Amino acid sequence: MGLLRSCIVLPFFLLIWFKMPAQESMSLLERRISCQIDTATVEQILEKVVDENDLFFSYNPDILPRQRSSLQLLNVTLGELLGKILPNDEYKIEVIDNQVIITLREISSIKLTGRLVDGRDDDPVPYATLTIAGESIGTMTNIDGRYDFIIPSRFRDKLISIRCIGFQPLELTQKELITNPNIKLEPITIRLREIKVKPVDVAEVLKNFRSNIGKNYELSTQLMITFYRETIKRDDQYIGVWEAIMEMLKSPYTSGATDRVRFLKGRKSNFNKTFNDVSLKIQGGPWYITTLDIVRNLETFLDPQFENLYRYRFEQPVMYNGRVTWVIRFSRKEEVDFPCYYGKILIDADTYALVNAEFGLDKKSLKMNGDTFIKKEPHGFTTRPEGAEYTVNYRLVDDRWQFYSARTDVLFAVKKNKKNFKTEYRSVSDILVTQQYSFPRKARFGPEGLFRADDIFSDIIGQYDPEFWGNYNVIKPDDDLSKALREIETTKKDLNNSDPEIDE
Repeated sequence: MGLLRSCIVLPFFLLIWFKMPAQESMSLLERRISCQIDTATVEQILEKVVDENDLFFSYNPDILPRQRSSLQLLNVTLGELLGKILPNDEYKIEVIDNQVIITLREISSIKLTGRLVDGRDDDPVPYATLTIAGESIGTMTNIDGRYDFIIPSRFRDKLISIRCIGFQPLELTQKELITNPNIKLEPITIRLREIKVKPVDVAEVLKNFRSNIGKNYELSTQLMITFYRETIKRDDQYIGVWEAIMEMLKSPYTSGATDRVRFLKGRKSNFNKTFNDVSLKIQGGPWYITTLDIVRNLETFLDPQFENLYRYRFEQPVMYNGRVTWVIRFSRKEEVDFPCYYGKILIDADTYALVNAEFGLDKKSLKMNGDTFIKKEPHGFTTRPEGAEYTVNYRLVDDRWQFYSARTDVLFAVKKNKKNFKTEYRSVSDILVTQQYSFPRKARFGPEGLFRADDIFSDIIGQYDPEFWGNYNVIKPDDDLSKALREIETTKKDLNNSDPEIDE
């Protein structure tokens, strides 16, 4: 049972991130290899290079040239070989942590910025998805309903698809979004008499959900580009934010393999520190949040072994992707003395696919399992979890439901023993899949940079930089976080521009 979604380590840790020096990265492209092959595609050539030279590549096979060619190269550098099969003006070759990454060279991406609001009252619509129609590239609105969306130039003529549970889906041109960045979403009202009610009880729905996992979810290995963010607040004031672009290797849902996560690029900001602050560190954050894929890792409220612990009830159905979706609320039975969740799940009424879940540990469970959140307390402090809530979303890609986003929100009360010191810390982690594609059959996901359960997520990249992410899609910071980041950036600039003091 996966009750532990993140582990907070309270003492200060000295962490060192070893980055590959530039000359070491270059030496990989200067490595001497040979390749002799007749009438093969670029993908087949890369597969041969991987097999024969123990190299690690990452690329989307859909972007590779389609023509077939022959190659007779002896004792050339890897960089020279890639230059032969990939036009330099179209492709970008990078080496990160001993892995060769091949991407298209984007010359002039389009950045869409806007806000989604409820058509009834102009309230923001948080966590709505925006994707390029027919593609896996997308982003999500923040808590204020705002978004930034980077569109690769090759998709400049594609429609933008907007989806949110309970609202009418939209498809708009990029020009429409530029002209009118504030989009109103119209709620959908469901009339129950128009629905053909098939399930008669929750047990049947959950049974059908489990039996249809192989039909509804991905059966091939997927490589996902993800944006990951951790924030920590002390008494509603931000004291730290950590962000990263990650690669996630998503195994087929019918396999027993675990998902793997690897760091590509990141930054951090620490601010509003006080003498009394306790150093909170998230252990294995990027690794733990992937276990929120509750279709792969069945939680107790979905597991037939634990269904008898819960009380279930249907609520008013909602519309998602233009389809009727069942809403099932659950909570522990009063007499149960076992760690349980409360919350709701959304299940597609036709296919029985789980598309969304919001759940948390109730007070009784927090009291029973609170110690599992704390790996180690600093001397003289008592730490107690006050709340733990989780959200997970799936999206439809090529007729298969895919893990799309997840969120953890954990609240801690920290008290200093024998002193009048008490404060609250809130740790929030978000992960969003911004792009995905089938993992090439013979490509390798190397061990460098992998996150594990006992890792502490940290990086040594410097101050906040609004342009740091370049062409990567990210979740736009909410207004409070944006304000905190602007304040620390302004403070740094003031310090850098201040005149030095002169001793007289």
